[in-house]
Amino acid sequence: MKLRKLLKRIKKRLVKKVTLYESTNHSDFLEFKLKLGNFWGLKRKVTIEFTNSENTQTLPFKRNKSVLVARVPKNFLYTTDSKATIKIYINNNLMWIKPSENFEYNSESIIAGKKYFGIMVKKNIILRSQFPEFEFSKERLLSDNITTDYNSLQFRLEHPPLVNDNKKIEIHAFQNSKVRVIEGFFNNNIVEAYDFSILSIGLWQLFLVVDGVLHPISNKNEQKEAFNTYNHKVEIVNKYNNLYLNLKPHKLDSSSINIDRFSNDQVTVQIQPTNINENLEYELVMNDTKSNEEFFYSLMKDSQGLVAKVPLKDIYEVLSNKRFFVVQSGEKSFKYQINLNGASIAGDSTSFEETIRSQIVSLSFYKRKDFSLGIKVSEPRLKKMITKIDKFNVSGTLGSTLNFINCDAYLYIEERNSQEAIKVPIEGSFNIDLNSLNLIKLKSKDKTIFDFYVVVLNKEKEIIRKEKIKYKFSNYKKDNYYDYMSIEDNDLNKHHFLITTTPFNNLKIETFSIPSNIVVPKDTSVKDGNIWLLGERYNTAQDNGIVLFNWLQENTNVESYYVIEGDSPEYEKLKDNPNVLEFGSQKHYDIAFKAKVLLGTHDLENILPYKPAKGFFHYENTYKVFLQHGVLGRKNVEYHKKYYELPFDLFIVSSDPEKYEVVMEKLGYDKDEVVVTGLARFDNLDQFEKPKNILLMPTWRDWINTDQHFLDSEYYTAYSNLINNERLLNLLDEYNVNLNFYPHYRAQDYFQKESSTLNNRIKFIPLGKYSVQELLINHALLITDFSSVSFDFLLLNKPVIYYHFDVKRFFRKGILRPVEETFIGRVANTEEGMIDLIEDRLKHNFDNYDVDISNIIKYQDRSNSERIYKAVRSNIQE
Repeated sequence: MKLRKLLKRIKKRLVKKVTLYESTNHSDFLEFKLKLGNFWGLKRKVTIEFTNSENTQTLPFKRNKSVLVARVPKNFLYTTDSKATIKIYINNNLMWIKPSENFEYNSESIIAGKKYFGIMVKKNIILRSQFPEFEFSKERLLSDNITTDYNSLQFRLEHPPLVNDNKKIEIHAFQNSKVRVIEGFFNNNIVEAYDFSILSIGLWQLFLVVDGVLHPISNKNEQKEAFNTYNHKVEIVNKYNNLYLNLKPHKLDSSSINIDRFSNDQVTVQIQPTNINENLEYELVMNDTKSNEEFFYSLMKDSQGLVAKVPLKDIYEVLSNKRFFVVQSGEKSFKYQINLNGASIAGDSTSFEETIRSQIVSLSFYKRKDFSLGIKVSEPRLKKMITKIDKFNVSGTLGSTLNFINCDAYLYIEERNSQEAIKVPIEGSFNIDLNSLNLIKLKSKDKTIFDFYVVVLNKEKEIIRKEKIKYKFSNYKKDNYYDYMSIEDNDLNKHHFLITTTPFNNLKIETFSIPSNIVVPKDTSVKDGNIWLLGERYNTAQDNGIVLFNWLQENTNVESYYVIEGDSPEYEKLKDNPNVLEFGSQKHYDIAFKAKVLLGTHDLENILPYKPAKGFFHYENTYKVFLQHGVLGRKNVEYHKKYYELPFDLFIVSSDPEKYEVVMEKLGYDKDEVVVTGLARFDNLDQFEKPKNILLMPTWRDWINTDQHFLDSEYYTAYSNLINNERLLNLLDEYNVNLNFYPHYRAQDYFQKESSTLNNRIKFIPLGKYSVQELLINHALLITDFSSVSFDFLLLNKPVIYYHFDVKRFFRKGILRPVEETFIGRVANTEEGMIDLIEDRLKHNFDNYDVDISNIIKYQDRSNSERIYKAVRSNIQE
């Protein structure tokens, strides 16, 4: 142990470090101060480079021993569209730069050339242009005579802009990549701002909007004022001559917390606060960290402090963590974070177990990182793993079943389409011969997927737990497999079964059939370069695939075919076209065997009747084009080149940043494998009349994989609460507007069941009733979360609002481009914040925000399909 600590100290002294500890904003330049660590008198050749989209320039700097001071002329930022990067080379080696501990608090946002730049440190110093929809002025509005009251801030403007008295105004508050709009009122040179509930903890810089331009507000006399809101203590901060608000939580100091069992169904929470007002009433608030639902309990005063009785059913109604607050009632009420810094949690029930829905659940009161009181609610872990695959036998282990009471465990092999399953009892170490199971009978269609689940059932045969099972030695690629078998049935149809894994290493079987009536050519190695097979998902025709197919038929002599399942509602609209193929038909097989060019918006398994992998009908001889189903730049996607033995030959994108910063840098493709053309569906985006309704169109969450997961999810709760929000419904009535809800195809069934109970202003849109393009064209405002359909909507010059209630979890595997580069519009993190933004657009008659999308979509014309065709044709000719 001592040796390890010594080695750690030595390493700390040896590693060379560059630390940014200060940035200052001057009238004509920015200045950065950096410290060099552990260079120890070596002769150092230092070069500092400034790079933006226009060029790279060397920066002048001063050096005093271990301190570097670099200056960036502000006019360098005038030509910076999205970001600029400052890199430091020492002895020709690129150095990683880290921020000092207090840098973020001391750093400042910069206004240059009517743009707003934030400073961040991520290996290099990055100056990122934020909020391109706004125009900023460097001219400050001087304020003095600051006065405050509960939830209210007033100040006088020394040289007021030309704003009429008795007029509502908007004050914009900025924090990093977040912006919030605070309503205000202007009268007799006095600005009054109220309702700060939309702001979260931390520093917020204030700007006043005058004639569409945002002016920073300056605190002339550097008054140090403070005021209280329901949620926060708010301090007026003067930082670099700008006016900031610093929000901190109210804290109720407590010397100890006692948790005791009051009865079988209640616990008592006893708080010993160091200071309370005996004349006021208090309530304990339990907040669910997943759904944000709050439960209120009366706090009774006794000799030990404040005591509340909390029903256990409230704690484990949803099996997720909770946190506690204290609310002080009265004319000016406050919500306190219980401060346990230095205090203890005691009592006979700080940790205990309960049998809930046939499983032993652990509940434990604890100090959170912010020293507030929380409770962890932990379901028993189900230990499981597939450890061997051999000759179509799977072996594995199952443990931790003792925490499930009167339950049995099964391995479910479940067909994804019908959700019918073969159930095999398992315990401990198990081996299952898949050859002995009737896998053919389980199939509901020729080409389908079986998922493997471990399912725990109670004695009533109710599902207590259902979780996918991983393969220990997974080597995930979309076009590989670990084991394979084929079976010929009584009708001489040949069924192929391949054991594969998902991107999360979960086990599955992919299966396809070659019906007996299908004639397979003796030689499938020769492909015809003039036969192109296109498609989207198995059952859709409303994206880039169908648009490009129609264009090819009208404008070229390419023998193009589009494939879609016969039971799709959209097949009925297309079936009279002889080049539209029913999935799995004789003609589909014929074309699939000889088509040289395969073009899909998703993985090519959606357009081929067989497994796209080496060895199957010479798939390796095809030319593979990824048409995409959206602009990349947000969620980390599964189309990385490393995920394929046979990756795409051509990758379609919409801009140079998407090509270079995402597909090449992040997904591993080479320059000549990526082409900037724009998406084919952009050709059909024409807005002829101004619509009036709102479209709510969220995407999916990949961590939801069972019915129960969905019903328990924050996702389901968030959207259910939003479409039933009373304030929203009142706004829709007031402005005579409907909100049309189009859930993701995986969520359709859940929300459709509740559609009959919705308010008349909320309209459920079933899958397939309209194409996505029709929906985008026929609405005035789009509300989404992370979906790339926002780019199509922006191309129509209409506003987008994003609902980011679970942004950290959604991007837990990383984000391809910074949030502010691709979420163009406004972002809400809470339900009330979302309603505020909707109300703002209703007040502004659905006008778009002032945005620039040229960095997202390079070509804003109607020639995207033509560019795709020329790129593919050119490459296959080469």
